Amino acid sequence: MNQSINELIEKLKRNYKELGITLYNPATLEIIAALENAKGIKLPDEIKTFYKFCNGFESEEDMFRIIPIEEIIENIKDRETYMKNSKDLHFAEYMIYCDMWTLNINPQDKNDYRIYNMTETVITLTSSFAEFLEVFLNKGVFEGLYDWRESIQRLTN
Repeated sequence: MNQSINELIEKLKRNYKELGITLYNPATLEIIAALENAKGIKLPDEIKTFYKFCNGFESEEDMFRIIPIEEIIENIKDRETYMKNSKDLHFAEYMIYCDMWTLNINPQDKNDYRIYNMTETVITLTSSFAEFLEVFLNKGVFEGLYDWRESIQRLTN
């Protein structure tokens, strides 16, 4: 475990069909900058690296997606729910926004960030997009992301 974002990108390049994933075309630097300007943030390096490889993807499993940047921008006004902070952004969703995973970035250090999932409570999953992606790619939504959330919640209670 603990693969780098570049290792995970290579895994996606080699295995996206077997993983049931449809990769979107890479994001341009202009669209990345448009998101940063719209939210008043700077994206972490590993997330920029990922979006330069592909502007998100969709998965056959439970309709999970890493949301394309243009859609994140479109959703800024509509998706302010389930966020701790107005500068946060939803970057992943499943079952057509039945649930979302959210990015909280330290304004003083773009590479100091947290990925959380919020239902009744906020559970911070990780400070690594690569780890988040690795959990999904290896175990999916329910045995991966949700079991991960539940195990963290048990430890914090």
